[in-house]
Order: sequence, then structure tokens, then C-alpha cells
Amino acid sequence: MTDFDALLKRSFAEAPEPADDGFTVQVNRRVVQREAQAKLRQNVWAVGMAAAGAAIAYGLYALMQVFGQEILATAGLEVAQAYGALSSAPSVSGQAQSLVQSLGAGITQILLITAALAGGAVAYRATQD
Repeated sequence: MTDFDALLKRSFAEAPEPADDGFTVQVNRRVVQREAQAKLRQNVWAVGMAAAGAAIAYGLYALMQVFGQEILATAGLEVAQAYGALSSAPSVSGQAQSLVQSLGAGITQILLITAALAGGAVAYRATQD
């Protein structure tokens, strides 16, 4: 026993100790009951999640039976197409030609829109004077 504990016991020597009247036993029983309820809730939650996972897996299995072959065939074709695109060497002249064509089409559209806006501004100005 430390000196501090001895000092406390001497200081409160005349104070009556509270009667337990089974309070500790009741608290202990209630704590054990709450822990059992928490464990039961955890087990019920785990069983529910397992049932939900099984239902999802069963549904996916049914879908894969219906669409599985089509999905695999489409995926195989896509992989073959990607392999073909990656295995063939790109043509520099083809790339340059397509770039020039797309720039030409884009510049043509920009010039047409700019001309339309400029013509509209000129017409608006002419009507205001």
C-alpha cells in the first residue's frame, strides 16, 4: 500500500462504506447481457451479409449463363482488334495526311463561322446608321 492510499484511509476512516446490496452483481449481470446481445447482433449481421452475398453470386451466375458466351466472344474480338492495332506499325505519312485533312476541315468551319459573324455585324451596323 502506498503512502497516499494510507493517507486516504486515515482521512476517511470515519466515513461509512456504502452498502453494496447486490449492486455490483446487478451491474455485472447487465454488462454480460449487453455483451451477449452485441455478439448476437454481430453474428446476425454476418449471416445476413453472407446471405446477401450468396444471392448476388447466384444472380450473377444466372446472368453469366445467359450472356457469358456473347460477352466472351465480344471481348475476344476486341482483344484481337487491339492486338492488330498495336502490332501494325503506324504510317507517318498517313498520320500527317489525316492531320492536314482534319485541320483543313476545321479551318474551313472556323472561316465560315467568322464570315457569318462578320457579315451579321456589318448588316447590323448598316441598319443602325
